[in-house]
Amino acid sequence: MSKKIEWTDFVEKVSSYTGIEINELSKETNIYEDLGFDSLGLFSLGLFLNKSYEISIPLSAVATIETIGDIFTILNEHRPEE
Repeated sequence: MSKKIEWTDFVEKVSSYTGIEINELSKETNIYEDLGFDSLGLFSLGLFLNKSYEISIPLSAVATIETIGDIFTILNEHRPEE
């Protein structure tokens, strides 16, 4: 059974990476409009989170990401079985 990533842990990691306060981040925070990321910025954030959680996300899933909630969902969907 895989262990689910907790939102509080996830948002702390996103906050530390982006420099944006935790209370300013929600599942609806748009990667491009709210955070000002481009595709390279999203890729870099993804690499950081992949390494942090030891998860490999398929590129096909990355194309569907618009919000940090999307990233959170995808990470949980691709957690390795323990």
